[in-house]
Amino acid sequence: MSLWTWISRRRREDLLKFYAEHVDYVGKVVEESKKVVDELVVGNAELVATHWNSVFELEKRADEVKRRILAELASEAFHPIDREEIVRLVLTTDDVAAYAKAWSRRAVLYLPERVPEGIGRILKEMASKVVEAVKYMKKAAEHLPKDPRSVLEIANSIESLEEEVDDLRHDVFREILKFCERSKVSRCLLLKEIMDSIENAADRCEDVADVLRGIALLGI
Repeated sequence: MSLWTWISRRRREDLLKFYAEHVDYVGKVVEESKKVVDELVVGNAELVATHWNSVFELEKRADEVKRRILAELASEAFHPIDREEIVRLVLTTDDVAAYAKAWSRRAVLYLPERVPEGIGRILKEMASKVVEAVKYMKKAAEHLPKDPRSVLEIANSIESLEEEVDDLRHDVFREILKFCERSKVSRCLLLKEIMDSIENAADRCEDVADVLRGIALLGI
């Protein structure tokens, strides 16, 4: 093994530790965003605002960790494959937080109206699956340095959750279209935006799973 390869692998493990911190913050963003949906469904404006403020602050912290990782990548010599894969991993993971923040922002705009029960129930379920997917992402980050083979199975679990969100989107979209026939255009559009942002967050989780597979295979 060359000195270049050894240094690259050692520093890659250090960066993956930073990534574990990043994905932890992303997980907190998604959890708080799910709570925003929960409280929107029951019409609790005060708690929606409280959880939205937490989403906003946690997303900023996730951004700070992201910038730290990118600065580390820029400051030292890394194998081009290592740098490219870790950059993709960090930026795609960051997109999950961005979409969670987006659905929370739309939820705040929906107030003071109540979300119809059937629509709210499915949106909550979709958001819960994104929360679960990010937990798997965190688990993968912890296993990646020392047990890359296990990451392949974890990535499969993330992919399955994304497929479940797709199925739920089909169900809730049908309900939203019915709601649109009797509601204000603004309410209709906001519900679709919330639905789409949750789905986009799930899609990004699947993209993260693909990057994790690639990094895991490099380490096997």
